[in-house]
Amino acid sequence: MRLVSIETGLDDIKAHLNTCGCEVIDMADCVRPVQAVIFSGLVASSATSSRLAGSTVLVNAAGKTPQQVADTLNEQFC
Repeated sequence: MRLVSIETGLDDIKAHLNTCGCEVIDMADCVRPVQAVIFSGLVASSATSSRLAGSTVLVNAAGKTPQQVADTLNEQFC
């Protein structure tokens, strides 16, 4: 099971990732290492996904459907 932190307010994506077998934690409540971080908005890079130090995956959910976010995670972990 993948441990995923998600930005508050992305409830539809959170629900979908739960049905896909991910353990999803609200970003505001996250105090442990996760495999992926889902956010909406801008970051230093305009890429739709990237990796932090180690193996944490960042996924920008802006303009994506819940299924597209799940597909992006699957691509990054395969």
